[in-house]
Amino acid sequence: MTPFETVLEHYDFPERINPHPLQVETINELASKPDSAELLDMGTGKTFVATACALFHKISYGNQTIVIMPPILLTQWARWLAEIQPELSVTVYRGTPAERTKLSLNSDFVLVGVQIFKKDYDRFSSHFTGKDCSVFVDEATIVGNIESDNHQKVYEFSIGRYRGLLTGTPMNSVMDVYGLLKFYAPGTYRNLKAFSNLHVDEYDFFRKPVKFKNLDMLAENMKINSKRILFEDMFPATEEPIYFPMYYDLEPAHYKLYKKLAEEELLKLPDGGKIDATSANKLLHALGQIIINWAHFSGEPDKTSSTVSMIEQQLSELGKGKLVVFAKYKLTVSHLAERLRRYGAVTINGEVSEKQKDKNLLAFMGDPECRVIIIQFVSGGKGLDGLQHVCNHCFFAEPCEQSRDFHQCVARLKRLGQRLRVFVTMGIANKTTQVRGFKNLLKNDTLVNEVIRNATQLRTAIYGG
Repeated sequence: MTPFETVLEHYDFPERINPHPLQVETINELASKPDSAELLDMGTGKTFVATACALFHKISYGNQTIVIMPPILLTQWARWLAEIQPELSVTVYRGTPAERTKLSLNSDFVLVGVQIFKKDYDRFSSHFTGKDCSVFVDEATIVGNIESDNHQKVYEFSIGRYRGLLTGTPMNSVMDVYGLLKFYAPGTYRNLKAFSNLHVDEYDFFRKPVKFKNLDMLAENMKINSKRILFEDMFPATEEPIYFPMYYDLEPAHYKLYKKLAEEELLKLPDGGKIDATSANKLLHALGQIIINWAHFSGEPDKTSSTVSMIEQQLSELGKGKLVVFAKYKLTVSHLAERLRRYGAVTINGEVSEKQKDKNLLAFMGDPECRVIIIQFVSGGKGLDGLQHVCNHCFFAEPCEQSRDFHQCVARLKRLGQRLRVFVTMGIANKTTQVRGFKNLLKNDTLVNEVIRNATQLRTAIYGG
């Protein structure tokens, strides 16, 4: 029997699940490999495929499964596993330190957010010493950066165990590919130096790689022990989203404050000195936030950015329709929530508890008076499901420069269950850092498309060539 047939002999999936041939092919191809990567596009069933592979490991080898993920996905995973019969034992490992000590690690599935996993690493490491388990990482780009604690702890824990990476956007930067390949195709490169010698062509002043080479070779290496499926492979009739960059000007007084902040910060540099990377990033982040948070930086609570007016205009055009707003900064999320309160605005960002995030998501999906949900890229731009059933319009209030994060955000609406064409509006304030941010998005997306096959090439989609 194939791995999927083996699973179906022991377990029943919900009736609503009708496995696509490409999903079945992926399960059969990857389930028996010692390491693998499910590079399945958003909305193509990564969770289902990973679960089938995990159940095959349980049946064949007696393995427990540990799924490490961004914490916002915990509830979604738990709800999904609860639908499988016969019933599986599942531990959702979260809560206060005292609450976590009472949780069992002996369940069929242990679901844990990456931050809590790192905090309780010693407990996980001690408990699973000498025990067979399969380690899956959902939204696996969280372990791409080899210098991060995420990468180091998860990699160390998973040595000698089955490792399965799940992500629909397998590349944020070329350098992160090396970190992912260490998990699912170990030995492809001897070390980081070997990888850099083969693929980095040029560095900038700060020794950051800016130009790359041998990308065809890198693309081939990424196919080792992996399976790539695009949403369009499974649903070829689905229309691509419409992308619309909307350029606008800040109010004169607002722009004057923007320039004043920039000039004051630049004047702090020593005469003749060079601005270093830290100073440059600090200035760019400050300028990026002032574009929407005029009231905060001016100290005048009544000041409202033109961005808010644009969002309100879009809501007016939508009638009673709903809108997803994406933003980069926590300050922006809070400000927009206050300014859009009369639309029943709710938020998902790093300052909202997991319980409140679930409550806010359900409000947006079920309450007709809740017409706006404001989501921070890093906190809710991935993994959230259900928005597509009530909304097909989104607005980027601030630039999302990373192609991976941008496509993840759009995929909250462009996914299975969406009946309407998705419209993506990108607000871009003229003569500000947002113009540069939008250009960086197009540049990064072009680079990604040189290495992996993506459904959307933004430059073509936006400009027609």
